[in-house]
Amino acid sequence: MAPTVQAPLLTFISDQSLALLLPIIVYWAYSLLFHWISLQEFPWFEKYRIHDKEEETRNRVSLPDVIKAVIVQQVLQTALGFIVVVADDSEMIFDDELSLSKYQLWISHALSLAGLQTLASEATVAAMAHVAYFYIESLVRFFIAMAFLDTWQYFLHRLFHNVPYLYKHFHSRHHRLYVTYSFGALYNHPFEGFLMDSVGASLAFLISGMGNRGALAFFSFSTLKTVDDHCGYNLPFNPLQRFFENNADYHDIHHQNFGIKSNFSQPFGTIWDHLLGTHMSRDEANKIIKMKEERKAARLAATKTTTLTAATGSSSNRASTSVYNKDDDVHSSGNNSGNDSHEEADADMRSARRLSAGGSDSNTINTSQTSAVELPGYRELLTTRARVDNGFVSGKGQGKAL
Repeated sequence: MAPTVQAPLLTFISDQSLALLLPIIVYWAYSLLFHWISLQEFPWFEKYRIHDKEEETRNRVSLPDVIKAVIVQQVLQTALGFIVVVADDSEMIFDDELSLSKYQLWISHALSLAGLQTLASEATVAAMAHVAYFYIESLVRFFIAMAFLDTWQYFLHRLFHNVPYLYKHFHSRHHRLYVTYSFGALYNHPFEGFLMDSVGASLAFLISGMGNRGALAFFSFSTLKTVDDHCGYNLPFNPLQRFFENNADYHDIHHQNFGIKSNFSQPFGTIWDHLLGTHMSRDEANKIIKMKEERKAARLAATKTTTLTAATGSSSNRASTSVYNKDDDVHSSGNNSGNDSHEEADADMRSARRLSAGGSDSNTINTSQTSAVELPGYRELLTTRARVDNGFVSGKGQGKAL
């Protein structure tokens, strides 16, 4: 068998062009599916919604603005992709016979070393070589691309949170979404989207050595996974959410104020979060939410008592009892610059270190002077999160825990 030119998958478009267009089709088709499900509010589906629909009002950007930003990003990325395709429009050439013969040689050698050469016929070796070349090698290249993209996006994502300028001017746009939904998966600043998504996926493709068909599958699957991670539903029957720990529920934690310095991994695995101490489970997130809700309830009760006691006091004293506390919004997300979320997370970490050092905390209860309340277990929880944060406290707007 002589070296052959791989024919395009579809007769009317090259595999290179299809690898650029199919992810866009996947993005809008899958996003529209979840958008339709959200609008229909099926009772059997609503029980899996991560946030109540009313909470979407806390998002700092409208759906039309999200869609327009995604279109702009996709137009820029596709235009760049087509330039690359035009610059290198060569067909993929494969010498399957040569590759299969190499695998047969390697397999025969391995069997000889194991003393099993007499148990495998030439036909068996040829079949094993076929499976290794056409299936196993393709899967290995695919997993290499996945591992590289996970690594690329984890450290860039964390960098965009660590550097105040990068967060304020670029990544904070994505965190305008407190309640994520499918259309918002690629709602990023064009620069961030180009660097994190386009460059990352292109490098993963090149480093893995996969062909155009592999690129088509990898780009489309990555897009599908990214949309699913932002769909807003924790679906037990969704294979993407069951086979991957990094799913919609996992990424939702990162979009909350208490988890904004956790769960940086995307879009496939969570190994870097586990290795570098930035992993936060849903159980831990729920504990923090419960603590905040209890602190809010206790503070409101203390405020009510103080108000009744000071009913004859000055109007200024009465006004001071209703001062806003960020615990009023137990899930609050940052504003457009993202500073609120980080400042509150930083305040919790600073409190944790003071408490672990045996010092006092401004949140310790003194209902006659402050509206903040310390509850049993909250001190230990903050201390635990402080250790997970690797002992660093962020500056204004951003964390410095790299």
